[in-house]
Amino acid sequence: MNLTSFGRALHLEANTIYKWYRDVLSDYAKDGGKSVHKNDILASCSTKEGVIRVPVFKEDNFGNKMAIDEKLIGEDIYTIISNRESGKIAMVCQSLKFSEIDQVFQRHKNVIFRAKSFTRDYSLLYRKVGNSIFPEATQVIDKFHIIKNLMEAHQDIRVKYRQKELDKRRKAHMEFKEVEKQRLQECERSGEKYKARKFHYKEDLYENGETALELLARSRYLLFKFESQWKEKQKKRAKVLFRLFPEIEKSYKLCCQFRDFMSKKNIGKHYLQIDKQLHQWYENIENAQIDEMLNLKTLVETNEEHILNYFLEGETNAMAEAINSKIQKFVSSNQGTRDRDFFFFRLDKYFT
Repeated sequence: MNLTSFGRALHLEANTIYKWYRDVLSDYAKDGGKSVHKNDILASCSTKEGVIRVPVFKEDNFGNKMAIDEKLIGEDIYTIISNRESGKIAMVCQSLKFSEIDQVFQRHKNVIFRAKSFTRDYSLLYRKVGNSIFPEATQVIDKFHIIKNLMEAHQDIRVKYRQKELDKRRKAHMEFKEVEKQRLQECERSGEKYKARKFHYKEDLYENGETALELLARSRYLLFKFESQWKEKQKKRAKVLFRLFPEIEKSYKLCCQFRDFMSKKNIGKHYLQIDKQLHQWYENIENAQIDEMLNLKTLVETNEEHILNYFLEGETNAMAEAINSKIQKFVSSNQGTRDRDFFFFRLDKYFT
């Protein structure tokens, strides 16, 4: 609960309640915050002073299904490993270096072989963590990150064409300014009175009543949807958009094909069926010859093994993302993270 709101109900300052809770009501005062430093390690870089904070490490929270993600807390980025079955945090480490994360686990080798599956994003660091620290776990790249990159590549094409249309407007404005400059000089030579003109950029209106720029700006959300989800106005807009920009239509169809491939209906299917569908999509990408989609294809190809592991049981990193969201709410409603030791003391109690 937000301490400010709680304070208003009691007619007390939020800082007063915060200090009472930290110094009197909680167990934090008993050890002075030493519990959040017991797993800290020395920094691996010799040029860096101090230690790497490991405010949370709970062996009991390591299980069969683990997830890894990063979170910005204050000004530092922390690696967070959580249990997808229990929803509890197993480790919080103030590092994005494998050597330092590995150093933490060297003190707790008995948890290494517990994990049977390990969900993550595309990070090469987390891939190495999975390979070295959880060698018996099946790595699964999170479906959310795959689809996110897919849609970003698709939207990049729309933005590219919008920038081209804006570029046309900019050049027309530059030409107009040059003409006006020459006209001003001519008026000064002839002694005529100069009257400035306003810039007007003429754009074609299409059958749905929108210009090319308006089409590209207003098509953002319809491109996130399947065609069956479009409303009547969106269908008309898409028809004009695809006629004017056929590359966007090709990209849209490739996106829908991949999203259909990643749907739940394919979970549990034989590996050869899944592999055939994916390579057909690769072939379609090659035939389309769209740079943004070719870049995405390369990303998928280089991580193909761990992407296809999603179809074994449909595992995702949703729990890790949910914990990140809860931590952010925790930061927002509990006086921030300035008192870092007490913040992690509370985080430990709340999420473990």
